[in-house]
Formats: sequence, C-alpha cells, structure tokens
Amino acid sequence: MGTLKKNELILKSSTEFPCSYIKGRSEKRIFVNIPKNKSGNEVISKLTQKGFRRNYDHMYIPSCQNCISCISLRLNISKFIYSKSNKRNLKTNADLSLVENKFYSEKRFKLFKQYCRVRHSDGQMRYMTQSDFINFFHKSKNKVKIFDLINLNKELYGSILLDVLEDGYSAVYSFFDPYSHKRGLGKNLILKIIQKLKEKKKSHLYLGYWVRESKNMNYKSSFNNVEYFVNGESVHIVARAPHCFTSGNLMLTSLIKLPEK
Repeated sequence: MGTLKKNELILKSSTEFPCSYIKGRSEKRIFVNIPKNKSGNEVISKLTQKGFRRNYDHMYIPSCQNCISCISLRLNISKFIYSKSNKRNLKTNADLSLVENKFYSEKRFKLFKQYCRVRHSDGQMRYMTQSDFINFFHKSKNKVKIFDLINLNKELYGSILLDVLEDGYSAVYSFFDPYSHKRGLGKNLILKIIQKLKEKKKSHLYLGYWVRESKNMNYKSSFNNVEYFVNGESVHIVARAPHCFTSGNLMLTSLIKLPEK
C-alpha cells in the first residue's frame, strides 16, 4: 500500500452484518481509525461534519447496498427556536439540572442497564458489562464531555456522552429513567444541551443518524432547524439520497486535510 502521507487517512470496509436499525436488513460500514496523536480531535470534527459517526476509537459511515435509509443530521443552534412543546418540556423538568461529571458512578451504570432492559430489550447494548460500559463511556481518547441530569436531591434521571467538536457537540449516546414517561427526559437532555451550546455561541449539535423506518429515531426530526447531510452537504430538506461511500481502502484527501504535525 506504500507509505501513508500525513494528510491522508485510510478508509476500510466492514463485512455485512445484521442492521442495527431495520430488522431483516444487512448493514455494511466504511470506517477509519482515529489518529492517536494531537490531530485526532480535529479528524473527529471534520469527519462528523461529513456525515461520519464515532464508535470507540474509529469513525464510520453506512455503506449499504440497495439501502440509503441512514441520514446524518444536526441541529442549527443559532437558528433553533424553542417551540411551545419544547417550552413545556423545559417547564416540566425545571427541577432537573444538567451537571458535568466525567467520573464513573455505579448509579449511572445501573440506570444504563435499566434503560437498555426496558427501552432496548432486543439491542446488543443490553449485554454490556460494567467493564464494557467504562470503556465505552469513560475511556474515550478524544475530547469529550459527560453530563448527568439530576434533581436537587442528586437523584440521577439521565446521562449523555458528547464529543467536543470545533463547531459544537456530537451526541454519542444518552440514556434516562425509562419509567418517567411523562417527563420526556430524552428530549429534555437535548434541550438542555442546546441551551449550553447557545451560551457558548456554538453552531451545531450532531444527533447521529436518522432512519425514517425507526420509531426510536422519530424525536430527532421533531426539532426545528434540522440540517440533513445529503449528497455531500448539509441541507434543511431531504430531497435526494444521502452521500455515502461504496468502496473501501479510499484516501480521504477529498474530505479533510489533516493538520501538520
């Protein structure tokens, strides 16, 4: 393959495996390992802006044959307007605060397991051990933030893991009390993160992939000023199939230029 130049990354292709979002379909991904040097955070920012998603120490984008259902989306924070529904949610959960806490806690792990058991009983994450959870949630090599949703008695209602990007945050994973149905805690986590980004004057919150066929993802498209990554650029309306790669071992120079070491 030759020597890799310092402004290039190698994209690799996975084998097919059962789709994470739509039952009965197969999934295939293009992925790239995140550099372990100081350029790693910038690579994550640039690739996230191009529709990629982080998982542990690599970035990936769907590359499925005969399927273009996964569409990367983000919220435009500067244009975001709180709807009546958003305001009701914030009022309902006014007793809850978002507190940064990067340290592992047993309460967080127990809430995660409860959430997976109740809300995603058919998902793979329900099998995560304590060690798996720590590696996933607490041992990221890149710059991240972890926030807990707590009340005045410091009871835990939810948590969210965020990648820190040049233009905002990328929501890697969140979970919440699955029995507090009327609170709308998943949406509240997002709304409180939007508040923080507005305070920081950052432009975007990335919410990962939206799949029309997945009911669990309906909330993502319910916000206003959503931008979808379509055909290589962010647009407000999904008019065509999303841009994605179809072959492995590609050079990424057309997407990003890595910083000089």
